Amino acid sequence: MQQTDISLDDVRFVVVDVETTGGTGGDHRITELGFCVIEDGVIVRRYSSLVNPHQVIPDFIVTMTGITNEMVASAPDEDDVVIHIADELRRDGTVFVAHNVGFDWGFVSAALQRCNEDVPDMIRLCTCKLSRRVSAGLPRHDLGSVAAFYNVPITARHRALGDAEATAHALMQMLDRARSEHEAQTLDDLLALQYAKRAQPRRETKARALLEPYLKELPDEPGVYYFLNTKKKILYVGKAKSLVKRVSSYFQDTPLHSRKVARMIRYIRHIRWEPTGTELGAMLLESREIKVHRPSYNQVGREYRPPIFLRITNEDFPQFELVDGIVDDGSEHFGPFRSERMAQRLLDMVVREHQLRTCDGELKPEPDYRPCFNYHIKKCLAPCALLQTKDDYQQRVREARSFIANVERGAVGRLQQQMAAAADRLEYERAALLRDGIKELERVTLHQQDTPLAVSDTNVILVMPTQDRYSTVEVFFVRAGRLRVQRIVGTSAPLDALYAAADEVYFSAAVDGPFDERELDALRIITSWLYRRRDKADVIVVNGLAPFKLQERIMAAVRRYHKGIVETPPDETPSEYSQLPDWTDAAA
Repeated sequence: MQQTDISLDDVRFVVVDVETTGGTGGDHRITELGFCVIEDGVIVRRYSSLVNPHQVIPDFIVTMTGITNEMVASAPDEDDVVIHIADELRRDGTVFVAHNVGFDWGFVSAALQRCNEDVPDMIRLCTCKLSRRVSAGLPRHDLGSVAAFYNVPITARHRALGDAEATAHALMQMLDRARSEHEAQTLDDLLALQYAKRAQPRRETKARALLEPYLKELPDEPGVYYFLNTKKKILYVGKAKSLVKRVSSYFQDTPLHSRKVARMIRYIRHIRWEPTGTELGAMLLESREIKVHRPSYNQVGREYRPPIFLRITNEDFPQFELVDGIVDDGSEHFGPFRSERMAQRLLDMVVREHQLRTCDGELKPEPDYRPCFNYHIKKCLAPCALLQTKDDYQQRVREARSFIANVERGAVGRLQQQMAAAADRLEYERAALLRDGIKELERVTLHQQDTPLAVSDTNVILVMPTQDRYSTVEVFFVRAGRLRVQRIVGTSAPLDALYAAADEVYFSAAVDGPFDERELDALRIITSWLYRRRDKADVIVVNGLAPFKLQERIMAAVRRYHKGIVETPPDETPSEYSQLPDWTDAAA
């Protein structure tokens, strides 16, 4: 059995649905197999095929699914189809998922045995059981009800791929709930939640009585909370959009906690908290505090994980490569990316689209050096043998740079067109790959500019309303990809101190130097937050702005949240950043 103490972000889910001739895998056969592969929170691959069961399909199943005996008569045999899912299930870190996992696994495992394929001893997750734990208020948990609850359309009900894809999208939303409402951070937490008892342990009721004085004082605003034991040692650090709602949820009459969380609750004797004003502030503080205190019940986030960047080297014929840090050697860095796997896909796409070199070493002209193999298969123009001029190669580098970072006319727009064309040609795997590239580029983009910005050129100011949206805002100054200022200011207060801070941060001659782990971690959190909440913040791009112009932009962003200055609430007033095309929904 595979490892379970891994972050949910690192789990690979294969979501499966089968249509069959009957109810058991031993006596009946699969008539259609469909599955979706989820990696890094997105569907990266889809597969569907009818299967010739060499059995008669009963009339009631024909009526339900629309799959007739005539349709499957010319379909591939079982062994030609099962090989596709066998390849997916063999990969490390994979979890088998289905809405009624016992039913689907029974048919798939029986088919694997009949085709002499290994049946892996793998973890299986049932979205029906998980929904009973996380979909509060939902009376029925059949796939149709769950899909409706999460606003997931089912394009083809009772067909394998339609049901598998609906299950996959519902799963991704249930994972978000498991993280935010049940502290599920690892695969082990998720599996424990799947089988968590619904009854309230008596000791948790006692815990609430002991902690009632703290619970009465908790504010209804974003922040970070700390659970401590009798010796006031920190057991757990968490973040919350509402401290009172989040912390109180641990001590409700009928909670659904994993065994780990239920055990932790028994040891809590003190609660501390620190309001932060905004959710982003809470995320940044939580990450720092977990790494400083290393609480025993925080299994994820205790160490700094090197983020992945795409680097363009500083040389005559630059290379595009992946690195886990930023070195001040004149190279450009784009990112950070959530995972090396996703970044590698984007790198491969950029190199292929622009025929860039992948070979290392000294470049020599023919006949001293023969072109590498990539030249002969038309993947590059042989800069290694200097058959391509420096000017021509540099032009391709400029196009590739724009392809990576230009939001509207660069990679996102072109990938959108290519994805639609691939789908029209029924090239679904390539369409899924292109969609992944779109999501990754959106995630790491902090700006909307005609000129691409590397991390070192990312100078932006973020302004977002706090819980008291008409009185205060939180302001973040990011210089060269580094968080330099984080401050809460009044929407009607004098801004002289903020202007002075902006002058110091953006117009001083100070050299920033190498990135440290904390700065890289903050950059990762900020870019991820903006991807998910980009309609909640004003983003001011500082590059090219004179000091007085920057002050005007800061004042306009801060003042527009003050009650009486704007007629519409901030959430309904589009910011500069919220004008970005929502490629995520379009790609879906």
